[in-house]
Amino acid sequence: MSQLPTAWEAALQRRQQLLSDESCLRLLHTEDTDLRLDRFGDVCWGYWYYPQDPSPSLHLQLDALCQRVGATHWHLHGMSDRGKDPHQRRHWCSAHAPAHWIASEAPLQLALYADRGQSPGLFLDQRRNRRWVRDHSAGRRIANLFAYTGAFGIAAAAGGATEVEQVDVSRRYLKWAEENARLNGVSDSITHAAVDSRLFLRGCHKRGRRFDGIICDPPSFARGRRRGEPSFRIIDDLPDLVRSALDVLSEDGWLLVTSNHEGWSHDQMEASLNQLRPVHIDPITQSGQDYEPDGDEPLLKGFLLRR
Repeated sequence: MSQLPTAWEAALQRRQQLLSDESCLRLLHTEDTDLRLDRFGDVCWGYWYYPQDPSPSLHLQLDALCQRVGATHWHLHGMSDRGKDPHQRRHWCSAHAPAHWIASEAPLQLALYADRGQSPGLFLDQRRNRRWVRDHSAGRRIANLFAYTGAFGIAAAAGGATEVEQVDVSRRYLKWAEENARLNGVSDSITHAAVDSRLFLRGCHKRGRRFDGIICDPPSFARGRRRGEPSFRIIDDLPDLVRSALDVLSEDGWLLVTSNHEGWSHDQMEASLNQLRPVHIDPITQSGQDYEPDGDEPLLKGFLLRR
């Protein structure tokens, strides 16, 4: 077996407890300047930032790391040329690595794909927040904005939500969310809306529709999908988006707002949300120790808003 780099060994040692508790977690975060690496059940998924292709020796080290953590295969996605050509795909994998597999973020089962973008379909830095949602959704009507593959909504349904609306402008992602709902046996309580989340909120407000819990994890930037639709920039547009969400929040409801935008700090995001006072705002659990190995301020920011 190939020997692991010293930094990798130290990273695994720091995550020893998580490795015994979780089958989906970040294995390497800032410990390696060229590589971020996640474990999704039987498959490890890496982001490769070095301009040159990974060497044969790195392939062997990835094989060895997989064996150490109980995974079987790995995928490595090239990231270094995204600014020059964001559509170029540089990708490597172990022999016979699956293009599709199921991973468990207990108790959820989630469908993952190697050929549908930079991520296989699950953002692990939100693991704690998904569990919070699952634990605070019983008997509630939940809206999951910017739903992506629907993991937050699946968590809410698994936690006993009476109804869940998965909202995303991408029909492709909503089909993926439907697959995840079927995997977890919660399809009956979930509906899907292929619409811009801002338009969805306006429509709900106009019709008097209310939710007892809303998850809002918007992108840093998104272009309008239709002619005349404005782009979304989180630094400029978050307060208006959150106001629209509060307009459809029930009196005893909660609104979870998160972002991993690199352009602002926790305090700057909180200051943006403070424009909405007198709403009650509390920081909420952020990413786990697998994302904060050096005690640095985490990239993921999260706040819980109540009336």
